[in-house]
Amino acid sequence: MVNKKGGLGKNMDSLFGANRISKDALEHSKNISRGPETGEKVVSLPLDKIEANPFQPRLTFDEDSIHELAQSIQENGLLTPIIVRQNGDKYQIIAGERRFRATKTLKVKEITGIVRSTNDDTMATLALIENLQRDDLDPIEEARAYANLMAQLELNQTQLAEKLGKERTTIANALRLLKLPTVIQEFVQSGELSMGQARALLGLENEGLINSAVQTILQEDLNVRQVEALVKRLNAGDTKPAKKEESVFVKDLAHRLEDKFGTKVKVNAGKKGNGKIEIAYLSEDDLARILNILAIEVD
Repeated sequence: MVNKKGGLGKNMDSLFGANRISKDALEHSKNISRGPETGEKVVSLPLDKIEANPFQPRLTFDEDSIHELAQSIQENGLLTPIIVRQNGDKYQIIAGERRFRATKTLKVKEITGIVRSTNDDTMATLALIENLQRDDLDPIEEARAYANLMAQLELNQTQLAEKLGKERTTIANALRLLKLPTVIQEFVQSGELSMGQARALLGLENEGLINSAVQTILQEDLNVRQVEALVKRLNAGDTKPAKKEESVFVKDLAHRLEDKFGTKVKVNAGKKGNGKIEIAYLSEDDLARILNILAIEVD
């Protein structure tokens, strides 16, 4: 399905450049904490003077999550100050953008924060690491963040996994998503395709079939194993729609109804609990017999 000659490395430079992260900045970030450093103070900052982190790797924010956080801040206060840097008469967020967004929804004008002097590289690094540590990125954003860290620290998957406290397979499976065409990555980011479904599509040899394969997955709500079977079938040259396998429940129901009416019964079950039942009859007398069983009188 994809050109494997270039592999992940082909896109490393572009992924790195998008966040402008240096190796020194990544090393420096290991010693950065959320609390104040020596000589720093927690101060009140006007909300209208605060700007989002320009290097934020996360593209979307869950509004429900922001609302829940806002309720917590309303009831308990802001337990951890945000960290910002001064930018002219404004302040740019280094860490704590969710806390900032949540606080903005409340009837307050200020937020507690720590003003820290830092450069663009360190700022971008902190944004990546903060999100990774909190599992706050979508699968594609997370994969890109892993790629950035590997490229700049010159680490392999095992070494990166050790530094982040994750399983190597977690890193490997995430990075494989970057080999997918952009359109498929977008389906993953929107949640329409799971990581497992998307990884199964990596095995598709003919990239021209990927759009129809995705439509089949979405329309038939295929699980990962079924996607793998679909890919295997397409790779074998069989592009005909697969015959839908009846569930055990549907088969049992059809058999029970056939026993009840003494004739062929077909049960078509929909995905949302809907469906239809077809009862076959051989003659007008047979129809009358079935109607009698159903206690239906026809004038």
